[in-house]
Amino acid sequence: MTSTQDHEHLTPEFADQVADAYEHLHDLVALRTHPLLDQLVAPSAEAPAKRARRLHDLLRDLIDELDPGAEAPSFSAEWRRHRYMVMRYLKGLTHQAVADQFAIGLRQYYRVRKEILDDVAGILWRRRATCDPQSTGISGPGEGTESQLEMLRLEAARLAQVDRYARVQEIVAGVAQLLEPLMRQRGLHLASELPPQLPAVSVQQDLLRQMLVGLLGYLTERTREATVRVSSSADQGAVDLSVRVDPPEALEPAGQGEDSSRKLSELQAFATIGECHLLPLVECERIIGFELSLPIALRTVLVVDDNEGVLQLLTRYLAAHGYRVLTASTSEEALSKAERFRPYAITVDLMMPEHDGWELLQRLTMQPSTSRIPIIVCSVLKQRELALSLGATAYIEKPVTEEALVTALEALDRTPARS
Repeated sequence: MTSTQDHEHLTPEFADQVADAYEHLHDLVALRTHPLLDQLVAPSAEAPAKRARRLHDLLRDLIDELDPGAEAPSFSAEWRRHRYMVMRYLKGLTHQAVADQFAIGLRQYYRVRKEILDDVAGILWRRRATCDPQSTGISGPGEGTESQLEMLRLEAARLAQVDRYARVQEIVAGVAQLLEPLMRQRGLHLASELPPQLPAVSVQQDLLRQMLVGLLGYLTERTREATVRVSSSADQGAVDLSVRVDPPEALEPAGQGEDSSRKLSELQAFATIGECHLLPLVECERIIGFELSLPIALRTVLVVDDNEGVLQLLTRYLAAHGYRVLTASTSEEALSKAERFRPYAITVDLMMPEHDGWELLQRLTMQPSTSRIPIIVCSVLKQRELALSLGATAYIEKPVTEEALVTALEALDRTPARS
């Protein structure tokens, strides 16, 4: 295992960041704004995606370095540490599956997991001292505003824990309506150039709203008689949102005072907590706009079943394959969540109390907002033909296997959308 020197001065916060980074090892969008990035990767002018790849490679290479070699005794501490990192973070096994491999219970597993990740954090902590990152982004706040900024971070962090799912077009439209009186006073026009179809993003919608209010408000306060253009593109797992003033000459020179620095720090705090990447666009000493990179939401599956055990089982199946899972135990709850989140697909059990799956299937297919969502019926009833005739996309007989469920979902990409 690591020496005591590796753990010297190691903070719990850093250890938690290391554990979180490994949980997101293959999510380069999340790594773009991860707090470890500036601690372990030297600053450069490279694009955020490339710096995220550097962090990924560093974490990945460390797993290889932990290999004690064939001569190491099986189940030694070094063997167990390397074996755990491979199974969990390279092979993607669930916590339960890794515990089964070690033949231990979950309670003991989590103790072992913490010991291993603390060892790994100790190694990275020592390497951190050799990295001298310097600030290359927005400057931090002065001492007088530190407590205010910390309160803002806490509030934003609270928001970030709730329903990380938002539709960019809807949020932009709402913010435009909110700021319209102020923009009109300053002779500004907001031109939304968003494409009609953008993937949902994995950001809490109130947090995204506050970010956009802040970005547009910052530009509005410093501009007169101009157009503020909002455009976007989706690529590499992110929606890149651009907000800029046209023409740039309508903007005042970039402020260097405490108020300007504080507002920029607030914007950066919101973006960091929302796991987004914020980049000010500077031209001729003016901040003419911002680019905001938002992680695309995982494909969401709504699982509907009144049996808690089935909900847990299907959730485990889906999460292991990278899906975001919502659950509902009644038809009314399912209709509400389908309307709100517009999931990629819905699985429906037919035998439920009160309003059964047949009624739910009909209501989902008849309601305009949900009629195009693929529905996979999962039931012990042998009613495939009837379910398909009522609008179901696929039918799986219970007990549902992981392979059958994942195969049905993967087939949706090859199935024409319902008209």
